Order: sequence, then structure tokens, then C-alpha cells
Amino acid sequence: MSETTAMLKRGFVLSPHGNIEYFELGSGEPLIMLHSTPSSCMAFRDVAPYLAEEVRVIAMSTMGFGQSDRPPRAYTTLTEFAQAVVWLMDGLGLERPNVYGLLTGSEIATEVAASWPGRVDRLILDEVFNWNTPSRRAVHERLHRYFPERADGGHLLDLWRKVGGDRPGADLKVTTQRFMNNLLVNSNEGAEVYGGTGWEGAATYAMCRYEMWDATPKIEAPTLVMHTVDSERGRAHPKFLRTIRRSRGVRLPDREPGLWASEILAFLREPGV
Repeated sequence: MSETTAMLKRGFVLSPHGNIEYFELGSGEPLIMLHSTPSSCMAFRDVAPYLAEEVRVIAMSTMGFGQSDRPPRAYTTLTEFAQAVVWLMDGLGLERPNVYGLLTGSEIATEVAASWPGRVDRLILDEVFNWNTPSRRAVHERLHRYFPERADGGHLLDLWRKVGGDRPGADLKVTTQRFMNNLLVNSNEGAEVYGGTGWEGAATYAMCRYEMWDATPKIEAPTLVMHTVDSERGRAHPKFLRTIRRSRGVRLPDREPGLWASEILAFLREPGV
């Protein structure tokens, strides 16, 4: 166990649809962090310390991912995933926290702010995009898939290759965490809805059917929109700034944690935004 991991407070909130996993680190104003797919709250384990000297980081595992329970029925909308975020807030006694989302997490964060505007103080959308077109849905159907279990364990090797474990110079710590996250959601549960992606594609299924440009004008919270300069998703950056009334944007040269954290903290410090 690393020193960083040892400092984390880990726990669960019991929601109407099961347990929601989270960890927290630091003190100050709460910042809920929502991860990409397929991942878990532990995706933020190594970057949380960059924020934790000024804010109380609360990283949540999306319902059905990591150690969070799968809901009693297959979710098909981002509203269902966003409701679980609000249940986490309620369980932790957070009336109006700041909310950050990365990739799929940014889509869920958008819906939290659009449908529960009174529950979000400031909003940070990292690599947010509108995925609701047939060709963009097809991208995620190729990226996410279920590997049927095999008696010889061959599906485990398939998953290891999927996360880049066989690439020269792969970071074993990072790769192992990705492998575990993928293994936890490698299930054909919900296949009648999600098709060949199985449960891994649950959140992306909802994301790729979300009316993004109907949602963004409903956001009342001051919002920071983040994309790297080389991101394909960044082509939507100007439209997010046009359609979210109280927003500003930043284009990062890369995802170096110190720079990334400094932009987030500067936004959270801004008076009267």
C-alpha cells in the first residue's frame, strides 16, 4: 500500500439502489469527482493529493462500477446515474458541493448540474463532449465489449491486453488498476439493453443517448470547461462555452497533474463567479 493510499478514508453510502463506494482526502470545501468508463474512484488516487491541501476531495465510483453495487435494473439514462451522485451527497450530508467530472464522469456531472441545479456550487467538466450521434455511439460499441469467461482463463489475458498490459514499458501499477476495473464490469448483465458491451457499456450507453445541447443551457453553476489542446473532443469546446451561461474554458497543453490541479484550484478560488 502506498503512502497516498494509506491516507485515504474509504467508505460506502447506502442508497436506494445499493452501496456507493467513495474515498475522501483533505479538508475544506467538498469536491465530488466522477471518473471515466470503465474505472472507479481509485482512478483519482494519485492525483487527489494535488487538490487535497485546499479542498476535501470525495471521489465516487459510478453506480455499477468499482465496488459500487449494480442497480436493481439496468440504467439507460444519465439521469439515473446522476441520481446516484445526489444520493451520495445526501448520505454524506453535502448540500451544495463542487462537482468535477472526467470523460464519462463529465457527462454525468452535466446532468447533475442540469437537473439538480440547487445541489451544485461550481462545476468542472473535463473532456466533455456530445456523443449523441449514431457514428459516435459506434465508437463506444467498438471500445467497450464483454469477454466471455473461459475455463482456461483466456478472457483474463484478453482483458490484460485490452488495458495495455502487454505493451513495452507499461506502468504495472496503473495497468493493474485498469485491469481490475475492467474485470469488475466484464459481465453480460444488461446485454438485452447494452448488447455486446455488457455491463461495461452501461454508462456510455446512456451517455451516447443524452441530449447534451438541451442540458447545457439549464446549468446555473459557474462552470470550468477543460480540454487538452490536442483533444479531438476539444472541437466542441467553444459550443460548451456558448451554451453554458456562466462558463469559462481552459485548453491544457497536456495532463500533467500539477498544472491540471492548479487550474482547478484557481477556478475554485475565484470570488463571485
